[in-house]
Amino acid sequence: MRRAAGAVIGLVVALLLPGCATACPAIGWSNGVEIDASAYGPDVFLQVCSDAGCSADPGAAPTLETDLSVPAQGDAGTFHFGFAAPDDVTVRVYDGSGILIAETQEAIAWTHSSDPCGGPSTAPPIVLHP
Repeated sequence: MRRAAGAVIGLVVALLLPGCATACPAIGWSNGVEIDASAYGPDVFLQVCSDAGCSADPGAAPTLETDLSVPAQGDAGTFHFGFAAPDDVTVRVYDGSGILIAETQEAIAWTHSSDPCGGPSTAPPIVLHP
C-alpha cells in the first residue's frame, strides 16, 4: 500500500512540476519600434497614430494614457504600443515650429515572442525618407 501511495505522490509531483516551471512572472512588457526621422533634420517632432489613437501633438504636454495600446514616445525615437502590435501606423513629421511637413503610412514587420509567457514583439526600425 505504501508503494502505491508513493507512486501516486510521485505521479502528482511529476504532473505539477512542468506547470511550476512555466508559471509566468507578474511583470509587464511593451511592444516598441524605433522611428528614424533623421533625414528630415535634427529638430523634428514625430506623432504616431494607430487604430488605438495617436501620440501627443507637437507642443502638447505629455499625458499619461490609460489605454497603453495608444502609441507613446519613449527614449531615442522609440514608440511603444503596450501589448498591441499594429500592422501599420501613420507617422506625422512636424518641423521645429509645429508645422506638418510629412505624413506617411508605415508597415511594421513584427517578430513575435515565442516565449510561453509572451514577451515583447520586436521590429526593425522604420526609416523615414522625404
